[in-house]
Amino acid sequence: MPTRKREFEMKKYRVNSSELFNLDSMYEHLKCMEIDAIETGRWPEGLEEKIEEVENLMDKVSGVGSLVDWPTLMRIREIKNERQMIRYNTCLSKGATEEDAALAFTI
Repeated sequence: MPTRKREFEMKKYRVNSSELFNLDSMYEHLKCMEIDAIETGRWPEGLEEKIEEVENLMDKVSGVGSLVDWPTLMRIREIKNERQMIRYNTCLSKGATEEDAALAFTI
């Protein structure tokens, strides 16, 4: 019979290298957007909130293999997918072939 303590423990999931890389990459991307916004005076809607969210997620992840709860991992995966799509679209807009741009999804 399981102990009462184990019944209330939340299962943890490991963050892989791709998820961590893309979380860091998204943070850098957002900080570049912030610099551009400061220079131009035009702030994209929700930029500050997005930076804060990514910073909070990064605080929860100390490195590859870090253990996080399921909702946190799912949000990190959503950000990973978003960052890969940004990278893909950037490649296409700079003249890369679709085949070459698709490499964005392997990172």
